[in-house]
Amino acid sequence: MPDRISRSILLTALLPALLLAPGASAAPVSVPTDRGTLSLPAPARRVVALEYSFVDTLLALGVRPVGAALGTQGGDRGAPPYLRPKVGGITPTGSRGQPSLEAMAAARPDLILADALVHKDSAAGFARLAPTAVFPSRRADLDELNNQTLQIGRLVGREAAARQLLADQKTLIAKARAFAKKNAPTFVAGVVTPTSFTVHTQGSFAGSFLEAVGRRNAVPVRDGQTQFETSLEGLVALNPQTLVLFTAPDEKPVTDTWAKNPLWQKLSAVKRGRVYTFNRDDWTRGRGPTALKLMTAQAIESRFLQDAAPARGYQYQP
Repeated sequence: MPDRISRSILLTALLPALLLAPGASAAPVSVPTDRGTLSLPAPARRVVALEYSFVDTLLALGVRPVGAALGTQGGDRGAPPYLRPKVGGITPTGSRGQPSLEAMAAARPDLILADALVHKDSAAGFARLAPTAVFPSRRADLDELNNQTLQIGRLVGREAAARQLLADQKTLIAKARAFAKKNAPTFVAGVVTPTSFTVHTQGSFAGSFLEAVGRRNAVPVRDGQTQFETSLEGLVALNPQTLVLFTAPDEKPVTDTWAKNPLWQKLSAVKRGRVYTFNRDDWTRGRGPTALKLMTAQAIESRFLQDAAPARGYQYQP
């Protein structure tokens, strides 16, 4: 009987480690976050992710969140198209802008991943439910998001997998750069909705990614803002040689109205026939390792890197 009890106690002690994902460590972990160092006694097993970049990263690491901000409350558009087939069965915990504390608590997380911008006023409340790692996802550039991949990998005991993801990405980007035309003109990129045009500068995720794969972003960070709205007149002042539009297939972008204005025809990118469109949901809302693979493939397929006329499916047709 004592041997049985001893074995039972030993099994109970080992169970958390046995349930970790393959390749995961069980040691205490500490990582830097936007609100200081976060320390966990052991890697997290039950994670709630409040941004799509966190969902993407966790899934790429082989960790399935117990909850995620997949809802459409507050006008959110739900998971990006490339992520939708992967998130079935994950419990929605509200939307990114309107997370539900009740749904998050019901998921019994031992880690919450929150965004520094969207959740700046609510992260303290999340921390009452579970340890909360705050990262600047919405306003981060490619390097910052890659660093988050590493830190999230550490938090869930998958650092080796995270380092492999980053190594694979580095190789992929190097291959993409081989397609980039040498000394191609600079580009301007922006998210276009029915009412606005938001420029994505060198410090934005999409803007810095397109630089990483070999093209030069014409717009630096402005007054500390990695993204800012502009008008048609403002776009004319920038006069891009190449224009990248991130639009949604179910919306009529404001540029459709601008295209009827003679000022639009003065844009060098329009005259050159170098206006490209990409799905803004996939390109600007996912921001994770899986999104980057899709974006790299489309940057090549669209012929943006080659500075050639847009391939079919990527041409802007107002």
